[in-house]
Amino acid sequence: MRYADPAVCPECRSPIASGVPVCPTCRLLVRHPLAVDLFRTLRRADTLLGELRTASDAFHSGALARASVPAAASARTSPAAGGVAGPVAATPSGPPTPPSAPPSAPPSAPPAAPPAAVPAPPARTGVAMTSVPKILLGLGALCLLVAAAVFLAVSWSTLGVGGRTAVLAGFTVLSGAGALGLQRAGLRIAAESLSVVSLGLLGLDLTGAGAAGWLGDIGPGGTALASGVVVALAGLGLSLVRPPRGSRLSAPQVVAAVAVLVAYLGAVRVSGDWLAPSHVLTAWGVVAFLGARRLAMPLLGRCQVAVAAFCWTLGAAVAGFRVVAEPTLHELWIDGSGWSLLLSGAALLAPGALLARRDLLVAGASGAALVLTGVLTAPSLDEGLGVLGIVALAVTAAWVVALAVLPAPWRGVALAPSAMGNLVLLVLGSWTALLALDRWAAIGVLLERDLGITLRGPEPVAEPLLLVPSLLVVVAWTALVTTGRRPSQRAGWLGAAGVVAGLGAAATLASYDVALALPVTVLLCVALGTGAVALGRRGPTADASAWLAVTLAGAAGVAALPSAPLTMLVAGAATVLALVLATADPRGATAAGSVAAAPLLAMATTGAILTTGASTAWLAIPVLVALGVLALALARPTVELPAAVVAVLWLPISLPAVTDLGGFVALWLTVAGSVLAAAAVIHPHRRDCGWAGGALLLLACWVRLVDLEVTAPEAYTLPLAAALLGLGAWRLHVSAATGTLQALLPGLLVGTVPSLLWVLADPVSLRALALGAACLALTVGGAALRWSAPLAVGAGIGAALVLRELGPYAGEVPKWVWIGLAGALLTVVGITWERRLDEVRRAAGRLGRLR
Repeated sequence: MRYADPAVCPECRSPIASGVPVCPTCRLLVRHPLAVDLFRTLRRADTLLGELRTASDAFHSGALARASVPAAASARTSPAAGGVAGPVAATPSGPPTPPSAPPSAPPSAPPAAPPAAVPAPPARTGVAMTSVPKILLGLGALCLLVAAAVFLAVSWSTLGVGGRTAVLAGFTVLSGAGALGLQRAGLRIAAESLSVVSLGLLGLDLTGAGAAGWLGDIGPGGTALASGVVVALAGLGLSLVRPPRGSRLSAPQVVAAVAVLVAYLGAVRVSGDWLAPSHVLTAWGVVAFLGARRLAMPLLGRCQVAVAAFCWTLGAAVAGFRVVAEPTLHELWIDGSGWSLLLSGAALLAPGALLARRDLLVAGASGAALVLTGVLTAPSLDEGLGVLGIVALAVTAAWVVALAVLPAPWRGVALAPSAMGNLVLLVLGSWTALLALDRWAAIGVLLERDLGITLRGPEPVAEPLLLVPSLLVVVAWTALVTTGRRPSQRAGWLGAAGVVAGLGAAATLASYDVALALPVTVLLCVALGTGAVALGRRGPTADASAWLAVTLAGAAGVAALPSAPLTMLVAGAATVLALVLATADPRGATAAGSVAAAPLLAMATTGAILTTGASTAWLAIPVLVALGVLALALARPTVELPAAVVAVLWLPISLPAVTDLGGFVALWLTVAGSVLAAAAVIHPHRRDCGWAGGALLLLACWVRLVDLEVTAPEAYTLPLAAALLGLGAWRLHVSAATGTLQALLPGLLVGTVPSLLWVLADPVSLRALALGAACLALTVGGAALRWSAPLAVGAGIGAALVLRELGPYAGEVPKWVWIGLAGALLTVVGITWERRLDEVRRAAGRLGRLR
């Protein structure tokens, strides 16, 4: 037997299930901290008991070994010592011998070996022993209920009134009595199962009685109501029974809550209304919670509160739906939906009051304030969005003020109604802003030469004048919720309020038939103000303000696109703002201004060109020049990369209106290449741009030559060859370690190989004569200067050219001439080979004779 057994109660030794906080038999708190200490002590007792058993076994094994001594030694043991006396021998004559010394104590047993550690009990696997009866009894109860239902359905018509009454009452009474008897006997699980059976049979009894007309003409709703009330009372009665050495049953408490829910649904069907039964059940939940707390029945209280919360939710939802569907005074105060919502809101105070918790009380008060606000402002829903906006603004502003002035412990009361009011204001404000955007899109023109374009379109649904104060209320609420009333955050929120107010003013102006320049100017002023704030700050705040400023400036430029003069003015001012930000302190807003400068400058240039009446064909190149100047002035990646992207994007805008496509593209490539070359010359850290600029210039030449239908290869290759040879000669001049193959070979091949390919196709031409002269000059010059690249290229290209010139006459030479030439060539090669071999032998001999 173990003292520490988690599956049994330490006091009454009755089995307990895993996770149960209280022993069902003796009501001992088995999960209390003292119970944990007791369990540790019992485990220590099990360990000590095991050690004691080991020591005892070792001691008895040693005593048994000591007991096996010679029989003679055992015979000399004195009787007083407990030995067995032998036959009395004759006493020899003479003086008596002195008594012998007392026997020595037996040698002590050897020290016991240290006890082995008591092995820990194996981990439990499979189904716990206490779970088996629960499963079996649960299935048994289910089978009994199903059998009773089937019996009731099948045999009801065959039994008389007396038989029916006897069967129903007998089964119900027997099951209830059995549950109480099993509870007194300590068989809790069986008692729980039979209690469920008895209450289920009681419900079936009442249902059958109602169907048979025993309860009168009350209908299905009345039967459900009566059944629920009776079963709930019976469940409460069974829950209150407590034996002397046991605990109350749990299943009847749960069944009582389910029966209350059934009674609620029956009452709704009987009355045809959801509101009154919901309030009655809500009040019943409060009473049940108080009674359960007084009787120390937490399960009953939780179940009844859960049912009451469900009924409260249904009642509040139905009342709220009725108010929204018909927000009239008659519906609110005559039909009772408003009163119902007020009662539902008052019920939210119950949890905090019952549990004496201020946080729950504040949360309930906030919900009640929300319900009260909704009921009082509901009639405005029937008066149009204008009136709704005014009411929502006034009420929300009042709650925001309350949020600011209430003491800290009670500030949460204003949180729910102010949050809902801000949500309404945001919905109405978003609607106004979307309609303003729709009016801007309805202009339908782009970059017209008209500064007085007027906004027209659908009329606003909500009142546009409420947009700015509504947005300011939302900003104030957000500031109070997120940062409280800390003065350190006040400046940032004031700036945010200014930006939001400016945006709201622009949207408000766009909601009326005014000139487009008005809302665009307001938007630009907001951007300029935000940029000024960014210039006066440092760190992340400056970066955020700068990005917001350039974003608003870009939005103003986009909004001005219907008018070319307005675009020129707005985008020009935005470009100045971006350049100021780009040249500000590097610790501030440089990145935002640098990135935004190129697109804003392109928009301003486009507006200026189209204002003069020029065609869109003249857009790409002036924009490219302007962006090139900007990139040369601010040579940083955040300026150059956006400028390159914008320049490429602006090129397709001009192409549809161009008459000479090839010449236009060549000119654009020339300007782009010149800008890159200039960047390589002006800025030392942009030397690599020279290669890209040269490539664009060469591509511009080729495009122009194709446009002029030039087919001679020299027009395409000689400029590139000349550039490469010039760079190679400069490289030879500055670096003595550079060879001619590295410096001059690319240019020489570009200048000669394409012409050689054309000469191979047409050997008798002026091109062949010029190529031959060039090869002769390269060969002679290379030999004179001792440069390998010109000598190799001149000799190789010249040899190929000579052989190609000999080709037409090769067929007219007799065959014996070719054979003789081959023999002579082989003879010369053989003689040379043998001579060189002889020279090698003589050199080896001289080397061997050296000392």
